[in-house]
Amino acid sequence: MTHMASYSDFFTGSVTVAGALVGLLFVALSLAPERLRDARNVEHQAIAATAFTALVDALFVSLIALQPGGGLQYGAVIFGALGLSSTVGLALRLWRSRHLGHLSNRWPFFLIVIVAVYAAQLISGLVPETAAGAADMAATFIYVMFGVGIARAWQLLGLKGGGLLDELGAALAPTPRARQEPGPADDPPASPADQDEGTR
Repeated sequence: MTHMASYSDFFTGSVTVAGALVGLLFVALSLAPERLRDARNVEHQAIAATAFTALVDALFVSLIALQPGGGLQYGAVIFGALGLSSTVGLALRLWRSRHLGHLSNRWPFFLIVIVAVYAAQLISGLVPETAAGAADMAATFIYVMFGVGIARAWQLLGLKGGGLLDELGAALAPTPRARQEPGPADDPPASPADQDEGTR
């Protein structure tokens, strides 16, 4: 109980931070709503969805930690399962749309990482744990969710962090072919009528 009380300030602060970040995310999305409604911007929609899901996860897990009686392991199972199903659904949607739009080569790596995070959160809720251990685990996942949410929001602005996944995606990107300008050798052969016209 004393250990849980020592986390009360942390969870109170994380509720405030998560709520503020969710609000800022809504503001950022409202500045360009047409990109979310455009069916061609599937990757942009997926980035927004994963950022929102991660921040909402951190917000509600923090709220659960502040309520009397705890329930952090139930929260880990519920929000881990919700995040996992949401991310898998987004991955399938991106896979089906890979030929319809210009998708970057890094989206599979980011989604694999996010799926692993939610799977770990779900498993942590299924493993029996003391109240102190559940609080420690919840605090760890809140840090991770903040990192995921902020990183995806950064990508939402079209910016790159220069991290390992960015470098891996860039390394696997296909090299654009140099555009060949038609030269004299590429000109079509003259027709007989053009040749007759030239001899006159």
